[in-house]
Amino acid sequence: MTLISNMSLISKTNARVADFVHWGADAQGSTRPLGLMRIAIATIVFVRFANEVSLYQGASLSFVLLGLAFFGLTSMMLVGCMAQAACAGVALTLMTMHFYMGHISGYPGWASHHIYILIVSVSLLALSPCGRSFSWDRYRALAQARDARDIPPEYGDLWPQRLIALQLAALYFWAAVDKTNWSFLSGERLEQAFTWSYTGRALEPLISLGAILPVLAIVVVVVEYFLAFAIFVRRWQAFVLPIGLALHAAFYVLLPVNTYSATVMVLYLALLDPDAVHRFLDRIQGHGHSPHYL
Repeated sequence: MTLISNMSLISKTNARVADFVHWGADAQGSTRPLGLMRIAIATIVFVRFANEVSLYQGASLSFVLLGLAFFGLTSMMLVGCMAQAACAGVALTLMTMHFYMGHISGYPGWASHHIYILIVSVSLLALSPCGRSFSWDRYRALAQARDARDIPPEYGDLWPQRLIALQLAALYFWAAVDKTNWSFLSGERLEQAFTWSYTGRALEPLISLGAILPVLAIVVVVVEYFLAFAIFVRRWQAFVLPIGLALHAAFYVLLPVNTYSATVMVLYLALLDPDAVHRFLDRIQGHGHSPHYL
């Protein structure tokens, strides 16, 4: 009986490993969510940095060159011109800004973890077939195609998209771990954030919420721990994903989180079934081609 039980356990374990590999390393599907993420993340990067690296801000030739690289590569990423190479270039540009100019040179705001998540996201997009949908690359391929067999499918390997999803889960988990201490759970850190944000403003009474602040702090930590795991349960996503989106919308309108919430909300595309997203986009455009043969 013990031998049979062990064999059954090994069989179940192997099945789980096979399912995980199929979900992760072997995953394939529509590239439309990747194309949408590429466009949205490029827009967020532009909004976050464009003013700060504009050429009129350049106090040195190296800063001007950084600005030129930023605008050129971000524009290419946005329109999907040599999409993967453009994403790689944007990732390297952001790394320079974050690690060298932010951490070493002390440029204000560029060392933030909000920038780090953009770097990781763009780097993973650079490894993905993000140019196969909604891109200049695809437009050129369609223009050059002589018949339907030459049209590249909006279909490819999705393991970078799975890594983006795992990154999102890790973000929630470690953010919750960072908040699992008395200074946050007591509401002290929230009170400090509200004091810094609202003193002298119309919503200054938020600072004096008193006992509500610890409740809000505990809710935030519980929700983040929950989201770290629940976002992968497909049958729960109909209510889990709106909870996460509502959390980040609240962060965005209540606290100065800049582009952080917008970035995370865009990354939710990595959690959706890519072929379901493809079919939905087909329906709202009024045609019903399959993701393999558009």
